[in-house]
Amino acid sequence: MVTIRDVAKAAGVSTATVSRILNNKGEASPETIERVRKIAEEMNYKPNTLAKSLSKGNTNLIALLIPSLENPFFPELVKAIEEAANAYGYHVYLCNSDDERSKVKYYLDSVLSSYVTGAIINSLYVKTKDLDFLESRGVRTITIDRSQSDHPYSSITVDHKKGARLAVRHLIKEGGCRKIVHLSGPKDEKSANDRLTGYLEVLKEDGHGQVPQVVYGNFSMESGYEAVKGLINSGASFDGIFSSNDAMALGAIRACTEAGLKVPSDMKIVGYDNIQFSRFSTPQLSTVDQQKHKVGRLAIEELNRLIRNENEKPRKYEVKPELVVRESSVD
Repeated sequence: MVTIRDVAKAAGVSTATVSRILNNKGEASPETIERVRKIAEEMNYKPNTLAKSLSKGNTNLIALLIPSLENPFFPELVKAIEEAANAYGYHVYLCNSDDERSKVKYYLDSVLSSYVTGAIINSLYVKTKDLDFLESRGVRTITIDRSQSDHPYSSITVDHKKGARLAVRHLIKEGGCRKIVHLSGPKDEKSANDRLTGYLEVLKEDGHGQVPQVVYGNFSMESGYEAVKGLINSGASFDGIFSSNDAMALGAIRACTEAGLKVPSDMKIVGYDNIQFSRFSTPQLSTVDQQKHKVGRLAIEELNRLIRNENEKPRKYEVKPELVVRESSVD
């Protein structure tokens, strides 16, 4: 990589002169300015933005801790956050924890050594004491979605119970379903439990006497496929599936198809997340959109507010999901 020293040596001037010219500061003869700029361009010199930021005490680097890259929702969330971050002049340091506490600990330590100025955290395994640790060292934080929000710092939560209620009511009222299975996420996952709660509430209120049927997966397509395949093989009777995420819903569609059940005429299915794949499945998947682009924008806007003024107080936000009706839930 070409350094400022290389440019200075080629131009026959000091590094300080190169710095002043490229930053439009200080004075130099027109000939020197032209020569330095031309040499810098020919050598494809790029300023070391990290070193420049460190000299100012601000790297413009934001850590983003996510639980998985295998679930299609999270790469899309990363993209939404990265787009918002770039618009505000921030760069994203991606930390994939694979939902393991050991990796969470590693990334929490590396955040400090990487001179990160803020952190967006989506993890079951980050506790208030971890946020205390980061904040006490000048790293402003915000938790989103699956993370706990009962801490004194900024957070964004999605009303997953409402999202589930929208999906289940749709299956009952528009889909005509009378035996709805809930394909839930892991039992220790907060957002999955919120969606389960919404499902149970609607069955109790508007379920026409339906008995809850709940099976569990781990948010992967394979786990959705295996869970629904097992239900079908056991002889269970059901005509609708509300899945806790789109990936498992896609696996459920595959299991139904293999068993000779047509979606939506025999089985109506609604997922959750509104990932891009949901628009291209056969049939197209009805789903609940949890507003990842809004979450990404809010997270960056909130961190920017906190970073720019250390006296700003944390804020709590709640995002309302929306139902997206496609082919998999209506005839």
